[in-house]
Amino acid sequence: MKTKETLITFARAIFDWHERLSRPARAIALANELAGREHGGVTTVQVDSGQTTPVTNAYIGAGKYLVWMIGVNTSATTRTAALCSGAATKAAFPLGISKDAPYQAGDWLEIEQFGATPGTQVGISAGAITDGDWVGTAAAGLIQSLATAASASYWCIGKATKTVTAAGQEISINPCLPFLLAVTSGNPNTYAMGTPV
Repeated sequence: MKTKETLITFARAIFDWHERLSRPARAIALANELAGREHGGVTTVQVDSGQTTPVTNAYIGAGKYLVWMIGVNTSATTRTAALCSGAATKAAFPLGISKDAPYQAGDWLEIEQFGATPGTQVGISAGAITDGDWVGTAAAGLIQSLATAASASYWCIGKATKTVTAAGQEISINPCLPFLLAVTSGNPNTYAMGTPV
């Protein structure tokens, strides 16, 4: 009888060992205190001290899926981020989209960086967007269609992979490393590479 109990205990130990080995490793994003590799393109930043608090919006997810840019808090010891303003400037360079909904300045959030995170990403629309449109950043961390945008330069962040009919809707995009795109209004709009900043 003792041999049977020993065999059962041994079999359980082998099963537990096999389960631990076959379990996929989970990605962990750490604060960017030191240079290092960010597997999967996800980086952890602190909400900029100049960010309006609480960081919420009236859209789906109450603050989730918004575009973030490099923060302006130069006294911070860590990298900070603020909601993307939509301006076509170096300071407003879009980092990526966060699935988090931080409540106030100083909170930590993970950002899926454009050009580094594999797969499509979800954002919140600033207006109607058609599947296949080039999309760019808009104020308050929203995403707009560059096919219907006014004549100006914009940070282009990818192409839409679905159609939405109004502002505040979840929009799926195929992201790219952001680049400046000069838009000339027309029917349809025409594009040219923007001047580097």
